[in-house]
Amino acid sequence: MILASRLALTTALLWFVAANLVGLLLGLGVLPYNWRPAHAHMQLLGFVTLMIYGVAYHALPRFRGVVFRRPGLALFQVGLANLGLLGMALAWGLGLGTGIWGAFAALSLAAGLLFTLLALEILWG
Repeated sequence: MILASRLALTTALLWFVAANLVGLLLGLGVLPYNWRPAHAHMQLLGFVTLMIYGVAYHALPRFRGVVFRRPGLALFQVGLANLGLLGMALAWGLGLGTGIWGAFAALSLAAGLLFTLLALEILWG
């Protein structure tokens, strides 16, 4: 398993725990409601998407019977995805404004596009 897979799967599980904690604190009234979008994105981009990245980086090369050619770029992509999500979650929760949120959303978009290119290279390269 390449390091990018291991990191994506590990951080997916950490985002799952963090999102559930934020959900609990929202439910108990400890956190204000502006944390709701952060909670949703922590679950969807954090847990679900990073889990998909980790499984795909491991499984797709095996399905094709090829060697993963760009493990360093995949590791960068996983780091970019985590950074983008962290920035978006904090921007929402702390009310830092749409400009800061948008900058981190652009990082998440770049991570998604990079993942798409890497997956397409595995499938068709």
